[in-house]
Amino acid sequence: MSFSSSSPSTSSSASLSENESKINLLSTSSSELVLGPQSEDFTKDLSCTLCLEWFKDPVILPCGHNYCKSCIEGIWVKMVVCSCPECQAEFPNRQYIANSVLGKVVERIQAFHMERFQQKCREHSEPLTLFWKMDGKLACFLCRDSQKPEDQSSQFLLLSEAVQLYVENKMLLQQNISLQCLKLHQFLHSRERRLMNELQEEGKTYLQEMEANLNILQEKCHQAKETLLRIQSRLYQHNFISFLTGIKPFMESLEKNISTLSKGHMVSQELNLGQLKGPVQYTLWKGMKSILNPGLSSITLDPNTAHPNLILSEDLTCVRHDNTKQMLPDTPERFDSSVAVLGSEGFTSGKHYWEVEVKNKTKWTLGVVKESINRKGNNTLTPMDGYWLIKLRNRNELKALDRLTTSLTLNTNLSKVGVYLDYEGGQVSFYDANRMSHIYTFMDTFTGETYPCFCPCLNDSGENSEPLKIFSKRDQI
Repeated sequence: MSFSSSSPSTSSSASLSENESKINLLSTSSSELVLGPQSEDFTKDLSCTLCLEWFKDPVILPCGHNYCKSCIEGIWVKMVVCSCPECQAEFPNRQYIANSVLGKVVERIQAFHMERFQQKCREHSEPLTLFWKMDGKLACFLCRDSQKPEDQSSQFLLLSEAVQLYVENKMLLQQNISLQCLKLHQFLHSRERRLMNELQEEGKTYLQEMEANLNILQEKCHQAKETLLRIQSRLYQHNFISFLTGIKPFMESLEKNISTLSKGHMVSQELNLGQLKGPVQYTLWKGMKSILNPGLSSITLDPNTAHPNLILSEDLTCVRHDNTKQMLPDTPERFDSSVAVLGSEGFTSGKHYWEVEVKNKTKWTLGVVKESINRKGNNTLTPMDGYWLIKLRNRNELKALDRLTTSLTLNTNLSKVGVYLDYEGGQVSFYDANRMSHIYTFMDTFTGETYPCFCPCLNDSGENSEPLKIFSKRDQI
């Protein structure tokens, strides 16, 4: 199989991958799960450390600890500064979020304890006390013993372990969402306080200037009254000779006083409307990008890996297929069959996100590959072989090249695809980057270096001539 060739469609419901099975545990009904003997230890993790009872209306604090809502509120009433009873982190604003996932899990586990019944394996008539990760089904010990020895320990979990794995994963996900949103809230609150402080400081300065100028204006008003009396006194003189005597210096003095009075003002400048009444939301959004993790990664193409029929742009951010094959050295790192090219930078850790424009293309392949993949000839493109890819064919046939090829639903035409790699988390996810709607996620364990992979596919006599374009930070609004 090559990047640009099509593969037979396989139903996505035929089987679940190992990691999909973990997630699918969520959909297993409470009547299908039975907790094993280790459940008593597990249920301690579902108890509030304040009341030592099952969680009731659980809430999660920003520090990640969970309590019954009534318990933590009861403790905080007695505190001068509210803090977490376990880690002592302080929360003056009494911050917490309802942990609905944990609440539902507690209700489900309680139901398990009350029902306490066991189903039997249809094939072996033994109690279903194991969870089979590969198939996402319940199994008995004889089902496990019938598998290969190397699969028995890796593919089967006690039900209590499977439930605990699910609970831990869901709680970690909820905690991650809460903490990420909290960071954005804190950023906005910080910027709001800073702008309000600037407004108050600026207003205080203007108020002080206005008070000083008011005193000056009051003094000038007093001078104006005295000038008016002098004018009236001069006008009431009936002796023309006395009136005209000294009239010139009198008029010069009068003009000087009037000129001084006309220069009165309350403030020397207006409030800074450009800063305080400008595009405030846009300014905040621009500043918010600095705290995004991950932000948009700066990805460029590695010409040393590009298939000879691929044309790369000068800035190494665009790639398209051309019918003319270039005379390039056939080095080990260069693709000679798949019309693909890798990114210049590989990753062995961290979280990374990049976006690729696929507008007006009829087919393409995108994703992440291991550095160690074979660049020569046609290869199977599956996670077992070091490929985590999705592909488009015939304009609207989108598939994930997982252990079994999975057909994906497209609600709208894709014009930009986002690719997210969490190396330590073992995750490669794809998104409709314009809407940030999720397309597909691979879960695996990464070893060695991984690289972004781009395949524009054959141009098909101009039908698919548009390039793949990698978006950089400068392309962001």
